[in-house]
Amino acid sequence: MKSILQFAGILLVGAVIIILTTLVVNLVKEPAVVEKIVEKPVVLRAPECPENFEAYKKLMEGGHFVRLVDNQKSYASGGKFVGSRQIDVKKSGPGQIACGYLYVRAKIDGKSLDKKYDSVYINPQNFGGHILRSKTISISDPIPNTTETLLPLNSVSYLPNIPYNPDAQNYRLADWVKLLNVSDKINFQIGLSTQDHRGVIEDVSLVYKCWNPETGAENTDCQLSL
Repeated sequence: MKSILQFAGILLVGAVIIILTTLVVNLVKEPAVVEKIVEKPVVLRAPECPENFEAYKKLMEGGHFVRLVDNQKSYASGGKFVGSRQIDVKKSGPGQIACGYLYVRAKIDGKSLDKKYDSVYINPQNFGGHILRSKTISISDPIPNTTETLLPLNSVSYLPNIPYNPDAQNYRLADWVKLLNVSDKINFQIGLSTQDHRGVIEDVSLVYKCWNPETGAENTDCQLSL
C-alpha cells in the first residue's frame, strides 16, 4: 500500500511539473507573427503623343482637335494687337486630356513670317506668350511661303514679352494639358505680332488624346470646343 501511495505521489508531482512547464513556455513564447499585406497605390501613366509629325497628322485626321483661329487678319500697332481674338475653349465629358499638340500657321502677304521679328502670340490665362518657333517638331512637307509651328501640348515654349528672339535661351515652358484639365473653360488671347498690316493667322489648333486616369485607358470621353 505504501508503494502504491509513493507511486501515485510521483505521478502527481510529475503532472504538476508538466503543467507548470507548459504554462511557463506559453507565457514566454514569442507571439505569432501576423503578416500584414500593404497595398501600394498604382500610379497610372497617361497615354503619350510621340513628338513627330506623323502622329500629329493621324490624330488630326481622326477628328480629335479644335480650331481656335481660321484665317484671322492681325497685326500690332502702338504696342497693342489689332485683330486679336479672345477665345474660350471649353472641355466637356468625363475623360481627361492625356496629351496633344499645338499647331500654328501664319503668313504675311503670301510670305512666311520674318524669322527674327514676327511671332504668333497665344496666351491662355497668363500661361503663354510669343510662341517660340525654333522648338517646333519637324514638319513633313511644309506648306511653301508659310510659317508653321508644331509643339507638344504639354511643353509649349514661348517668350512672355517682346522683342521676339528666335534664339532666346530664357524662354518659358507651359503645360497646357494640365491647364486644360483644371477648368471647364480656358480663355485664349491670340494675335500676330508684326507691324505689317497684311498679316494673317491661318490656323491655330489644339489636337489631343483623351484618357481615363482611373484605368489608364485611352478613350474618346473628352471634348474641346469653342
